[in-house]
Amino acid sequence: MKRTVRDNINAAFSLHDMNVTAFDVSGNDIIMKTQSGMVETTAPYRQLDGFVEFHGVRWDFSYVYLLGVTGNTGTFTGEKLFFKDFLERYKQFGFTIMDESYGYNMTKYTGYLLANRQHCECIIEIYHEGDMVFVSEE
Repeated sequence: MKRTVRDNINAAFSLHDMNVTAFDVSGNDIIMKTQSGMVETTAPYRQLDGFVEFHGVRWDFSYVYLLGVTGNTGTFTGEKLFFKDFLERYKQFGFTIMDESYGYNMTKYTGYLLANRQHCECIIEIYHEGDMVFVSEE
C-alpha cells in the first residue's frame, strides 16, 4: 500500500465519477471507500484500487447539503446537516462524485446521492485538521 498525503491545494489523485460506498468512522478519523478506487492526476493517469483517509476531522465544521433535484437552475429545496448526522441517517447509500475541491484543511465533494430510493444533488464538506491521505495499491 502506498500512502500519499495531499498538500493543501493539489491532489495526486482524482475521484471524479467515483462512487463512494462507505464512510468508516473511528473517533475523529474517516476512511472513505469508493467502488472503483481513484485516478492519478499525472501521466500515465492509472486507475488504482484504494481509499481515502481523513485525519483530525472537526465534526462541528463538517456538513452535508441535500438539494432537491429540479434541473440545472432555478429554485430548490434542501437540507443542511452536520456530517455526523448524515452518517447516522444514511447507513447505506451511493454518492457519485462529480466535482472535488481542496483547500486549507477542507475537502469538498459535489455530486449525486442515491439513498432510501431517493436521488438528489449533494455537497459534502469535510473539515480536517489532520492529513488527507490517498491510500493506493501499487
